[in-house]
Formats: sequence, C-alpha cells, structure tokens
Amino acid sequence: MKKVLFGTTALIAAASFAGSAYAQPIELSIGGKQEMFFGFGDVNDNAGEEWSNTGMATDTELYFTGSTTLDNGITVRAIIQLEAEDNGDRNADEQAIQLSGGFGALQIGQRQGYVGQMQYTSPNAGGVVGWDDYEGWLEFSRNVGDNYYTDDDLSVSYVTPSFFGFSAAGTYAPDSSNNDDSAFEEWNTTGSAYKDLMAVGLAFDNEFSGVGIHADVTYNYQFGPGATNDRQLVRGGAAVSYMGFEVGGAYGHWLVDGTDNDAEFWNAGASYQNGPYGVAFVYQSGWYDAGNVDQDSFQFSGNYALGPGIDLGAAVFHGNEERAGPDRETTGALMAIGLYF
Repeated sequence: MKKVLFGTTALIAAASFAGSAYAQPIELSIGGKQEMFFGFGDVNDNAGEEWSNTGMATDTELYFTGSTTLDNGITVRAIIQLEAEDNGDRNADEQAIQLSGGFGALQIGQRQGYVGQMQYTSPNAGGVVGWDDYEGWLEFSRNVGDNYYTDDDLSVSYVTPSFFGFSAAGTYAPDSSNNDDSAFEEWNTTGSAYKDLMAVGLAFDNEFSGVGIHADVTYNYQFGPGATNDRQLVRGGAAVSYMGFEVGGAYGHWLVDGTDNDAEFWNAGASYQNGPYGVAFVYQSGWYDAGNVDQDSFQFSGNYALGPGIDLGAAVFHGNEERAGPDRETTGALMAIGLYF
C-alpha cells in the first residue's frame, strides 16, 4: 500500500516539474493569528470534587505560504504554520505541499486531509469562538466529541475536481503518531495507537437560486497494531444556507472491532451572519460504551468584527455527563479576542 502511494506521489511530482524552466520561484508571505480566551464556570459532580472556576487559553500561530504555477498549468503551494506558544512539542502544527490543477489536488504533509476538509457539521457564529474552544472546559470525553478525523497526521491526500458540486476525496496516513518524528525506523513499530489510517469521502456543495446545499458522507478505517483493536468511523453531515441563515448538523458512529467500546455522536445548530455580527446555537449529544458515558451539551455564541482582522467573541454553554464514575454538570461562559493578519 505504501509503495503504491509513494510511487504515485513521485510520478505526479515528476510531471509537475517537467517543463517548469520559466515558472517563477516560490516566494513566501507571512500571516497568522493571535487568539486569547478567558473562561469562567461552575462545575458540579456527585463525588464532591472541587474544580477551578476560571481559566485562560491562547492560540497563536504564524503562517508562511507561497505558490507558483508551472508552465504545464500545475500550481505548487507551500504551507507552513508555526506555533508561537508552548503548545505540544512541535514547532509547526501544519506543514504541507500541495499540487493542484485540472486533475484535482494532491496534498502531502502534516495537515488535515481533504476528507476531513470536506466534512460539514453544525454552523458557528464565525470569528474567534467555536466548539473546540470550550470543549475541554466541559471535561467531556474527547472520544465522543472529536469524531471528525481532523488530526494533522503526516498523510497523503487527494481530492477530485468539482463536477456540478460533487467531489470525492481520499486520505492515507501511515501512523496516527507520526507527527513529531518521521524517521524511517519509526514506520514499522507498533508503539503508536493506530497505523494505516485510511479515509474516503463524497461531498456536495452547490447553490440554487441563492440557497446553498452542502452535504457529505465519509468513511474512515484505522488499523490497530498489537493488542489494539481496529476501528472504523461512518459519519455524515449536511447544511442549508440562505441570506445569512444556516442550519446544519452531523452524525457519526465509531465501531471498534471485538469490543463494546463503540461511540456515537450527533449535533445540530443554526446561525445567522449579518455584516460584522454573527450568532449561533449548537446542541451536541453522544455516548461512549467504555465507562458508560452519556453526555449532552449546548452553546450559544456571538461574534463581532471590531475591525478588519479583529474579532470579539463570547459564548455561554451548559453540559451534562453521566458515566460509570462521578456524574458532572457544567455551566459557564467564554470571552475571546482574535487578531488575524
């Protein structure tokens, strides 16, 4: 499998540079974001545990991007996103090379694959505040909440051109943990949680008389080496948009071979955007067999564009979690400012 994929990559790369003597060299431009969050809330459980009621978080990155179009019409693009804070042990949380043209687009590197990029889910208010910004605050099981396969694994990904709004994509990642060390000797070990991550998807994105129709269905299979069980994810999402309004949602189901550790989730929401303002309401529910986790939560959020590249955001949220351990109920709020350059 790997030899076929790497061979295909080599052929496309060779074709890309053929006849490129007059192409302009790639020049990188710089951009980025700086986001600051402050949250507070109340956490109650039936075990008498004490929780902090305030917290802060940041997400600051520098983006370096550049592209050139070769004489054969193929566009080559470089993407490098550097972490500007202490966030894990990688300097770059995304770095990839993209080749695009009439054949579609091929991406190689540490970046969300095209299957993840084509997925639709419940809408948000836009700007700085989203579901991921307060999910950890709820202390909910990420095995249920993060079922979209959006990790920046080192992977090869391809997406077809759009035909009347339809497009198809595929992604292959040799190792779910092959982000920090790409040494050859790492490839055949069994220390990572999952090997040979494969995903395929089909999406539709078109507009009819001002009404946007968006939908996707994707399938993901992950091989578990050693004693780790294989698992697969079937999910789908849809959204309808019109004159600033959007409603949508998603559903997914993890199937873990040979165990009772299956998981299921769904979400639904609505949003409205009008000039610099945006508001959204999202509800999410899920369960996870391991630990008998049953959880649900909702969020109401708003965003205001204070100026070009300057966003103010806020959200209030509430969640319940019932499980084999202490049940937990959380109510809180989040405020944020984001700069984009």
